[in-house]
Amino acid sequence: MNTNLKISNITKIYPGCVANENVSLEFNSGKIYALLGENGAGKSTLVKILSGVIIPDEGEIYLNENNLKLNSPLDAKKNDIGMVFQHFNLFETLSVFENLIIDSDEPRETLREKIDSIMKKYNFSIDLDIPVLNLSAGQKQKVEIIRCLIRSPKVLIMDEPTSVLTEQETSELFLSLKKFSEEGILIIYITHKLKEVMQLCDEVAVMRRGKLVSVSQIKNENIESLANKMVGQNLKTIKKKKEKTSSDQLINITNLNFISEDPFETNLNDINFSVNRGECLGIAGISGNGQSELFQVLSGEILSNKNSIEFNKNYIGDLNPQERREYMMAFSPEDRLEQAAIPQMAIFENVALNNFKSSNFFNNGLINENKIKEHSKKIISEFNVNTDNIELKSQFLSGGNLQKLIIGRELITSPDLLICFNPTWGLDVGAINYIHETLIKINEQNKSIILISTDTDELLKLSDKISVIHKGKLSKIMNADEVTSKKLGILMGGGN
Repeated sequence: MNTNLKISNITKIYPGCVANENVSLEFNSGKIYALLGENGAGKSTLVKILSGVIIPDEGEIYLNENNLKLNSPLDAKKNDIGMVFQHFNLFETLSVFENLIIDSDEPRETLREKIDSIMKKYNFSIDLDIPVLNLSAGQKQKVEIIRCLIRSPKVLIMDEPTSVLTEQETSELFLSLKKFSEEGILIIYITHKLKEVMQLCDEVAVMRRGKLVSVSQIKNENIESLANKMVGQNLKTIKKKKEKTSSDQLINITNLNFISEDPFETNLNDINFSVNRGECLGIAGISGNGQSELFQVLSGEILSNKNSIEFNKNYIGDLNPQERREYMMAFSPEDRLEQAAIPQMAIFENVALNNFKSSNFFNNGLINENKIKEHSKKIISEFNVNTDNIELKSQFLSGGNLQKLIIGRELITSPDLLICFNPTWGLDVGAINYIHETLIKINEQNKSIILISTDTDELLKLSDKISVIHKGKLSKIMNADEVTSKKLGILMGGGN
């Protein structure tokens, strides 16, 4: 099966924003194409046009010389164009199988057999009968991929498919995608992970500010050249100084356990570790092995035995998140759209959500809106959030700018400890660079970080010490400069 996809002079304009400006590209099956650009560059708009989510103002789309009119996602599906979105489009309270059967007209038994075959072929292990809300982010991503594969697409668009996958899972996905390509499926791959582009793709198109700025063969590029094309300038190299950290212990976790009544959550078993001032402890692991539960216990969303968490010589295991903030702890959860911010609320309203006592947001029980707005302007300025409108709804910020806002909101009060979970998930190279630089500066100020991440490169870059969580158990604490990506991968898979 040979497939040719051509887009000609695609333009999409929003009030005050040209999302796509006369973009023309051609794709052919047998190759894997990377589409790169910073958040806001226009690549998401372009692929949403290809998937029927957005209707362009101008331009044409041709599939095998047929002029397509994609007025809805259903039109795209009818024309065998499938897309796996970065943000999950799943009904949380329905089972995995119920989510997969929603837009299928196949008999239940036939569909289930097809799904079982796909999972076996591509080594996906998911219980089809559990509610989606009980899945990890990585498992939800796999459900989205399966839902797309059910339709046997001619064109497969992948938007950040490895954001929450480990190195081994990513390698397995790459094998699958290469097999898809060999079978004649045309693949367009969107990612911010330039190493993946070099490993997987044949050609790369780079967008910036709505325009196509470069199309090239991967063999003629490297990670640095692609990063510079994306941002339009040379990026500075961010590197952590390997200095000896303080011996002053800030937080000590002793015999921490969590036994869930939910059979689909991960129990935590005898967790023990400590973090000194000025130190970053990285915790690696495959999604679904207890990272979410550990973050919730450390942040106070799940309460534990009072004496299991000692912070700054205070036992706080039975304190809620707000009470822990008063001891100068700060938190950045994994899902910025669902857990860290309320998209429909303005920037300054989201800033008010983490009310440290030192923020003075309330006077005698009344909201001090001027103080909140002043605080918000300071965050926007100091953490390089790309807007000057604090009354803008947070949903209109790019992923990178929203993450900067969340990190800035947590750090503006100078907490002693930041606990963050996948802080650069789905961000572009410029935003990742900025977040990494910010986290390094925290350590240089003798502040501490617990970094829970599925990105092994990120962990090795930022951590002083590293551990791995597997099935709710923590490995021994290792010095980061003595650990390799391969060693982490083995431990994450349950090896020694």
